[in-house]
Amino acid sequence: MRIRPQSIPLILAAGAIYVAGATFAVAQDLNSQDFERCKTIAPDRARLDCLKKLLPKALSDDDSAAIWPLIRTPRPNGGPDAVAIMRTADTAQSDPDLAGLMIRCREMPGLEVVLVLLRPFPLRSKKDVVVNLGSTETILHAETSAPGTALVLPLDATIFTIGPWRELKQLSVTIRDPESDVRGVIPLNGIAPALAKLSANCPPG
Repeated sequence: MRIRPQSIPLILAAGAIYVAGATFAVAQDLNSQDFERCKTIAPDRARLDCLKKLLPKALSDDDSAAIWPLIRTPRPNGGPDAVAIMRTADTAQSDPDLAGLMIRCREMPGLEVVLVLLRPFPLRSKKDVVVNLGSTETILHAETSAPGTALVLPLDATIFTIGPWRELKQLSVTIRDPESDVRGVIPLNGIAPALAKLSANCPPG
């Protein structure tokens, strides 16, 4: 049974409850001193503007917010909110078991990159994820985390703003599984300003 496309953002939003705070490492040719200076700015708006100036120009604020919505979820046991951005998979090019891509704050430095699934895998199970990089492929060894529909990729989110990954228009993945592979495509336009906004909203580490 196929999941209705309009239900996928709700599933992605539910996964955001498992995220925590982090610090965003920087993009290509970015001076780390500039990044540290931005982090010390107290007003949220000013800090976000400072961070965005360090990243490549992509979409306007409104466009980026629309396609990479910021999800803020109160933690049931208290503490800082869980914060993430998300993007749904292209339903025309994706299996119904792939909901989309989530990038979330975490407690240690860095941002966690997660494929969100509709079919749960056993917790802590390992899955090979084949990423199509145009003329080449790379295999990532991912791990399933709670609630079983979050597949954590061994990536720093800044990979989408530097090197060959910066040129990707979409993330094309195949999740290897004995039951059946899960294939899908997630558009990546607007990811740079979305990452800057996420970084500015992560709880202090």
